[in-house]
Amino acid sequence: MNEFMVARDRVARRERQRPHHRRVTMQVAMLVALLVLPAADAAAQRVGSVPREVAHEVTRLFNAPATRRVRGDFTLTAADTVRGDLAVLNGNARLAGVVFGNVVVLNGDVFLADGARIEQGLTVVGGAFEAPERPNVAGEIRVWSARYRYQESADTLVAETDFLTRFSDWVRDDDEGATQSQLFVTTAHTYNRVEGLPIIVGPRFRARSGDTRVRAEVFGIVRTGNRIAWEDENLGHRVLFEVRQGDKAGIAVGGRLFDEVDAMEKWQLSDTEVGLASFLFTRDYRDYWERHGALGYVTAFAGRGHELTLSYGEERWNARRARDVWSLNDDVAFRPNPQGDEGVVRLLTLSGSFDTRTESRNPRSGWYLRGEYERGQSDALSLAPLTDGLGRRSLSSYAVEPPRAITYGRAFFDVRRYNRLGPNAQLNLRAVFGGWVNGDALPVQRRLSVSGIDALPGFDFRRSLGDNDIGTCATGDASTYVVLGRPAQCERMALLQVEWKGDFRFNLFGDDDDSDRRWRFGRRGGDGTWVVFANSGRGWLVNRASGGAQTPAQVAADPLFYGRNKVPDIGTWRTDIGGGFDFGDFGVYVAQAVSQSGLSPNVYVRLGRRF
Repeated sequence: MNEFMVARDRVARRERQRPHHRRVTMQVAMLVALLVLPAADAAAQRVGSVPREVAHEVTRLFNAPATRRVRGDFTLTAADTVRGDLAVLNGNARLAGVVFGNVVVLNGDVFLADGARIEQGLTVVGGAFEAPERPNVAGEIRVWSARYRYQESADTLVAETDFLTRFSDWVRDDDEGATQSQLFVTTAHTYNRVEGLPIIVGPRFRARSGDTRVRAEVFGIVRTGNRIAWEDENLGHRVLFEVRQGDKAGIAVGGRLFDEVDAMEKWQLSDTEVGLASFLFTRDYRDYWERHGALGYVTAFAGRGHELTLSYGEERWNARRARDVWSLNDDVAFRPNPQGDEGVVRLLTLSGSFDTRTESRNPRSGWYLRGEYERGQSDALSLAPLTDGLGRRSLSSYAVEPPRAITYGRAFFDVRRYNRLGPNAQLNLRAVFGGWVNGDALPVQRRLSVSGIDALPGFDFRRSLGDNDIGTCATGDASTYVVLGRPAQCERMALLQVEWKGDFRFNLFGDDDDSDRRWRFGRRGGDGTWVVFANSGRGWLVNRASGGAQTPAQVAADPLFYGRNKVPDIGTWRTDIGGGFDFGDFGVYVAQAVSQSGLSPNVYVRLGRRF
């Protein structure tokens, strides 16, 4: 019994001591949590898309007049101080000094050195955060790795937060994974009168290891045409393999096999605009031909938009006819697709781009240059007919010409300069010029025109004005040109464009400071830019027919021919002026020809910026 009493007393003493041990343990745990949790919270990074309210919050802070705004990398030394809020866009921030306000970094990383101090909060969107174990940040630290998507309106940012934008951004971000293999189904380019809707189907593989990326695609092409059928005219293929070394700068080597329909003069209008015009209004602003062959290429790249590519390939060119594809306006027929030259062609191409614009979708300042030189050679090229007097057979000629051996050189340049005149104004300039450089006369597929709503909107698309049209280089009777499908026939062209833009905003029921500064459907208000513009340009011919006396048709076409080292006087160019309103995703304009009388003004809609 005594042993039992002793054991009971020992257990009771343990029970009295246990609460004290629990309190000590809890106090130690709380102390550890206080030491650890701030550091863990500071390094915490949100996954998924940026919440809408956060996107609007950082946008408002960036746009605030008192915020110190920086584009590109930013360093705050230990001796420096920012008295208010700090916002960094598209660059990394290295902070060692003191910021008395909030810090927002968009599409960049943040590093806080020892001794750095932020008196309010820190928000990082589209980057990472690195700091000592206990960063000296008085407010909340928030980090999202998802990119900050935005547009620019005047000197302010507009957050892209709608569902479709977020979905498309998620798709683009997902493509950057280490390895990806998928069955890919999409449209090849755009709806047109030759293919209908071209659909590509097949596997695509992408892999990445460090700075080395491998891409392989094996696509079949199915064209809806005028009827969905398994026939040669509706089938094609596209195979690609590429190895790219380097992240921001490096080199890429690849090759392509293809049997596809390509467009002439792709420098005018976008794929979306061409497709919608074809589908809705039975107006196709491009011409097409078939390319079947292979090529290899080497590309050097450095930074965003700086590339230089050298390629060599051999391919067969075939003409394609316009088909009775479906459109909403079936009562109107498509114009014929002009016949292209046919034969095997070997192409050596050097192309490149140089881009210093603030952004590609809505640039506020900077340069954009795109250039290309192509040397083509064929042992036997069957030449398609053009209008009379251009050194080729015409529709009125019944003679059958044998294929010709040709060698030609062709260059093309598109130069743009964007100038920010103030917070709400821009002056933008564009020069496009190109065509024959050396050798024989250009094949139809490489000829040019200066016509339509992208180049000279005050003049109707490829409308022949007179016996020698300087926009298309069409000669003779206009009815013959229409039967040919109104092809581009110029060997050289030049175009100058200038536009002056300024912001406007209206709201029938007062201002709303929390709303985005852009066009919104369903609200009695809007934002955009007014645009005033002028365009001037023309095309001309270089290579006269060789041998023998000139025919009457050649004599009549002589005003279109200029020497190989001569540019037509600017007084002979076509010129128009106009204005309108640009709402970002679309614009409404009116243009009037001023170099020629008797033409009515044209009202038109563009999807996106003019250039």
